[in-house]
Amino acid sequence: MRILRPSLAFLFGAQVQVVFVGPKEIRKGTVNEICSQIADKGSLKWLILVVKSKMTSFAKKDLENFPFKVETIKIDDLLVNITKHVLQPKYEILTDDEKQALLTKHNLDEKQLPHMLKTDTIARYYGLEKGQVVKITHSGPVVNFDVSYRCVV
Repeated sequence: MRILRPSLAFLFGAQVQVVFVGPKEIRKGTVNEICSQIADKGSLKWLILVVKSKMTSFAKKDLENFPFKVETIKIDDLLVNITKHVLQPKYEILTDDEKQALLTKHNLDEKQLPHMLKTDTIARYYGLEKGQVVKITHSGPVVNFDVSYRCVV
């Protein structure tokens, strides 16, 4: 098993660490090795694992116990940028104030908005959490201009 050297990046003011995991199946021992290689666990907010193969259920369960958010992305999913497709609408993540203004303006409760699953490809791409609201703007030859909102569940 080979774990490539992790690289650090800063995203939205939070420390993010990206780890590229080798081609073998990811087991509990692999997760423990990844955890031991993280230099500054206290300030880490988000760990992104880029994997090539499957992960065992025991390894997935261990990832849930980490004190920071862990996102697993298959390397094949990185071949195409899904946000750059011609037919893809524009997504904007609303701030908490914008979300409250939207709910107040339309006299809605958060549960009444259409849903977007946290596991949705776009939600995973933007790192959306439960409760966040996304403004989706459709425009193009088929639809002139249409705005809708989704709440992540």
